[in-house]
Amino acid sequence: MKKSKSLPKLKKEAQIVFNEYIRKRDENLPCISCDQFKTSYQAGHFYPVGGYDALRFDEMNCHKECVRCNCFDESHLIGYSENLPGRIGDDEFEALKLRANTYKENGYKWNRTELKEIIEKYKDKLKCL
Repeated sequence: MKKSKSLPKLKKEAQIVFNEYIRKRDENLPCISCDQFKTSYQAGHFYPVGGYDALRFDEMNCHKECVRCNCFDESHLIGYSENLPGRIGDDEFEALKLRANTYKENGYKWNRTELKEIIEKYKDKLKCL
């Protein structure tokens, strides 16, 4: 009998494939925060996963971001917030803020089924890019 993966392992696997999708989706775009083309990128979240776990796999919350901005520039969210509405549109930006507020009020817990679906979804989306 095969042992099922733990929730943290599934979340990590989902994050890896999701991040790969974001970097590939945005490969022809500059860094969301500094609006420059660099050599090394990550999938940077506007609402950080540490405080907004429900937005971890939200495509509107995550964009290609250079390593310097994502890891070493504590003011990177200023540029991110200025550039994000131009990428996703004002209506989606407002909807993202609403999702963030809803999460803060209600919380959220991932389950194995959702995480497995996310893994498959982003593997499929990567194949289509």
